[in-house]
Amino acid sequence: MTYKEFLELLEELQLDLDSASEALDLEISEIESWEEEEEIPKPAEKWIKKEKVEFATLNNTNEDDDFEDEENEDLDVNDDEDLDLGNEPDEEEK
Repeated sequence: MTYKEFLELLEELQLDLDSASEALDLEISEIESWEEEEEIPKPAEKWIKKEKVEFATLNNTNEDDDFEDEENEDLDVNDDEDLDLGNEPDEEEK
């Protein structure tokens, strides 16, 4: 993996060099020095790929899959007859 690909993945994961520096226990300047190398170090590549998998897992939960269907069920047009919109007498009229 090249330095450019590494930076693109960081951006995709909404991370920055500070985050990478902290996670890899390296100075930012050391990470930036990878730009001159053909490939980034293997531990950094493993870390960014692991972060990508975790990010994908977090964003692919099925919790809200039926949200729209449930919402539409509550808005059934035929339920209007159950609604009583102001047909009751006011307190003063009683």
